[in-house]
Amino acid sequence: MRRVIFVDMGETLVSFTPKFHQPIYYFLVKKGYNVTEKKVFRAVYKILGRDHFPDPILGGLSVLDYKELLSELKINPKQCLIKELEKVPLLSNKWDLFKDVELFLKELKKENFKIVMITNATRSVYKIIQDLGLDKYIDDVIASCDYGIMKPHPRIFRIAIEKYGTPIFHIGDVYEIDYLGALRANITPLLLDRFNFYEDLNINKVNNLFQALKLIKNP
Repeated sequence: MRRVIFVDMGETLVSFTPKFHQPIYYFLVKKGYNVTEKKVFRAVYKILGRDHFPDPILGGLSVLDYKELLSELKINPKQCLIKELEKVPLLSNKWDLFKDVELFLKELKKENFKIVMITNATRSVYKIIQDLGLDKYIDDVIASCDYGIMKPHPRIFRIAIEKYGTPIFHIGDVYEIDYLGALRANITPLLLDRFNFYEDLNINKVNNLFQALKLIKNP
């Protein structure tokens, strides 16, 4: 059996407070718009899933197009509203591990798996990994800030494949970025739908990493 797993970081292993989409959701609700958190999440990542190359200033992430986002949410993309949204900070400086992460990683290492993190992230990814002790488990990090390319582009996955071979799964939380990106690289994707934002999609998915572990051990 192949002993390689590719895994995402944000909202897969690491929980951010607030999550990337939440400041936008809170802002729109405060403004009186009738949106749900799920709807905002899906719209944000549908837009971000179209980007393959990071913004040089952000260093690993792309700039969210608020005109496209508001149009996706069927909200009039008025310039004044866009300007307000552009002032809303989206990147969190508070992070923690989900409760299932450490046991999941320990079990994989016990079974001699290579664990490769593939993430769209700024250079802060390395501080986060150290702060949370993930460096004990992660064998390598393939980050957009280092390679100048982002998921869902298949090239970032192929960089990892060239080093470690094709994994059993790539596990990630965003359909347009992790799931479709892995498919394009001929990797079997596993969507981690922790918050039931994708309950309408009939695809290969789990709700937690314990479920993922069972599939890894019994592919």
